[in-house]
Parts: sequence; structure tokens; C-alpha cells
Amino acid sequence: MDIPQDILNKFMVRKDYLDWINKETAIFAYLDLTNMFHWQNVLGWKFRIEDVVGQLFTFPNIKEIKIYYGKNERDLKNSEAFHNRIKKTGAILRTKSMKFIIKDIDEGLFFQRHTITLFDGSVKNKIQELINELQKSGIIIEEPKCNFDVEMTMDMLDDTEKLTAVMLFSGDSDLKEPLERLKVKNKKIGVVGVRNIVAGELHNIKDKYIDFGKFYTGKRVYIKSENPALGGTA
Repeated sequence: MDIPQDILNKFMVRKDYLDWINKETAIFAYLDLTNMFHWQNVLGWKFRIEDVVGQLFTFPNIKEIKIYYGKNERDLKNSEAFHNRIKKTGAILRTKSMKFIIKDIDEGLFFQRHTITLFDGSVKNKIQELINELQKSGIIIEEPKCNFDVEMTMDMLDDTEKLTAVMLFSGDSDLKEPLERLKVKNKKIGVVGVRNIVAGELHNIKDKYIDFGKFYTGKRVYIKSENPALGGTA
């Protein structure tokens, strides 16, 4: 038997989260979906975007939900299918084509410059041997990139007069500036994230932090551990 979402909210979501949401009259939610997908490795499970949006819409004072996610022109069929899933939820989808950035195969591919200085000579030699092998292989490493900081900023500022609070599903420090603008106009800031992936700048400006793992009540697909003792593969 499916349990109604409002019941799940009442008994599964922390009371202080519910109190913060319910006291606002017009909340707009902004979901940086690429950022959210990174949360799954920390949580140890995958969420369904349909369940995230469905849960948010059970709160009558959450008036609008905007989701930001790129379009993969190299896998257009699957990309558009996923976009259609988002649109069917009633959320507003903001999208644009992903770019694929070719990465240089060097030390910077694996480590920050400061980290390299911590290694002794033998470790550095082994790293260089790996780099040499990769370079000889002719492999091309590309990183997909589709940043929505500008689009999210413009939307939040355009929506300012319609909202009393925002729920930002992102840990990106680049969103500090539009949130500061909203604070000046006495708008409340809710930041939704997971441990160690929310920038300190966002913690400093928030009115309420909501741990996504303690808020989401939807279906979870657990990520198998690589440890055989935990049911993973050897």
C-alpha cells in the first residue's frame, strides 16, 4: 500500500525542516541537478527526481520548482527522455547543450598543485610513469560541462517579488551573490545539501540548512559497495 506523501512528510522528515517550510507563504525551489547527482556517492543511494519534485509539491506554499540540467547532444535520445520525465513532474526545466572539455593528461588531471608537493620523489616518479603511459596510449579524456550559475542567478532575481523564501538544492559557492541580494530584500534562504558538499559561503548566508538525506522520502536505489563483506564485488 502506498503511503500518502503528506503522511510520509509528517513522520519521516525532521520537524524543524517542516516548521521552516510551513511558515513561509511563497517558496520557490531551485534544483541544480548535476550538483545533486554528486550527492548520491556521499549518501550511498540514488534518488528519483520524480519523487523529489512530488514531495516538494505536497507543500502548498512551494509555488514553483525549477530544475537545471544539460542536454547531451551525443546521446540525444536518452537525454530527451530524461528531460521529458522532468517535465511530466510539473517542474520547470531549464536546459542547454553540454560542452565536452578535453583534459590535459598531466599531474593536474589527478592532483592539485599543492598536493603534489606532499609526495616524495619515488611517488612522483610513479605518477609520472602513469602519465607517460596514458599519453602514449593516445587516449582522449573529456569532461562534460554545463554550468547553470548564471541562469539560476537570473531566475532568482527575476522571481524576487513573487517569493518569500528560496530552497536552493546546491552546494555551489558561486550562488552566494544572488542569495545575498535576496537577503537584502528580507527573503529567507533555505539551503538543501549533504554533508561536506555545501560550500561554507552558503552556510554563512542560509537561514535554514536542510540535510537532503533526512528530507527525501522517495524511493532509493542503494549503491553497492565494492567491499565483498558489504555485498559488493571482490
